[in-house]
Amino acid sequence: MSEDNSCFVIMPYGTKPDLNGRSVNFDFIYSKIIQAAVQRIPAIECVRCDDDRKPGWIPSRMLTQILEARVAIVDTSTLNANVFYELGVRHALRRSVTVLIRKRDTPSPFNIQGLKSIEYGTGPKAVETAVEDISSALESALAAPSNVDSLVYEALKDLAPPLRHPRPMTEFHEYTFPLPDLPGKALVLVTGDREDLAVGDIWVSSENTEMQMDSYYGKSTSATIRYLGARKDSIGRVVEDTIGNELAAKTGPMPNVPPATVVPTGSGSLIANNVKKIYHVASVRGEPRAGYRPVAQLDRCVKNALREARDSGFMSILFPIFGTGSGGGDLRRHAQICFRAAAEYLAANPEQTIQRVYFYIWSDSDLEICQQVMRSTVSGN
Repeated sequence: MSEDNSCFVIMPYGTKPDLNGRSVNFDFIYSKIIQAAVQRIPAIECVRCDDDRKPGWIPSRMLTQILEARVAIVDTSTLNANVFYELGVRHALRRSVTVLIRKRDTPSPFNIQGLKSIEYGTGPKAVETAVEDISSALESALAAPSNVDSLVYEALKDLAPPLRHPRPMTEFHEYTFPLPDLPGKALVLVTGDREDLAVGDIWVSSENTEMQMDSYYGKSTSATIRYLGARKDSIGRVVEDTIGNELAAKTGPMPNVPPATVVPTGSGSLIANNVKKIYHVASVRGEPRAGYRPVAQLDRCVKNALREARDSGFMSILFPIFGTGSGGGDLRRHAQICFRAAAEYLAANPEQTIQRVYFYIWSDSDLEICQQVMRSTVSGN
């Protein structure tokens, strides 16, 4: 699923009768109420299926928009079958940020009566009120996208949403501090295949408290760093576990370490990506038959790594979002902890040589959440 900062509008087109037989100009509703409300939300673009002039099968484009749009607004005024089909698809694919609206004096069918729906009218004052109500609902939903507004996910609480899709293109989303004593310092969200990244003098690897790196075949940060840093033959087979061996040699035969411990190693073959050091941070704790869970003070994982880099002379460091992989932690909460810890450390240590603190973001949906968290962190909210 690719990030799409659009508001996809699901509604009738043209002039249609409402349930009382009165004609409603839905193009007026779209332009004067819905578009006007969305225009109040920065960086969100209003899109309706008939706005899209690209060639291709219309249902395919429609379903893609329903899935990828950051926001959806659905007008249920006429109980139109197509509208309810598209609403059902949206509720099945996305947990949240779907806003229902309907013309005043039109009912909601039984199955969605429990969902909040904004009423609108067509008189000047009613239009102004509707614009305000819809824009407020959008702002609230975007501020808390983890809140569920889908009937599907509300009823089926264990249902998993569609798989997150990786964001293969390398992109940088930089957030500078509005503080005079931190000139040039920034927190940066970075996406892309790690193999293609050439940023971060230091890469941080999330490890367990026994400092055991993940297998080459894993999908974690630790597995990726271990594989990319290994020495390989001409056809890509590992011939030396460069980083894993150095970590094992440093921690010894009884490697259990306290939570948030940082163990530096060389970068092995990752020197080709301009990486000078790997910092291994004990951010999860394992239990037999129970798996891994994040350590109690994740903020120390970030601050201890930055403290380790304080006198290194290095200018940049690349973190994962600690505790969200095998630790199973909530992305939003852990991003808040990690971003805030980095911001606090930089503010308290302005002499720190680190100028860029990067956070690696794997998927489109993760980026959407982390952008919201980062904006709040840097603004101090």
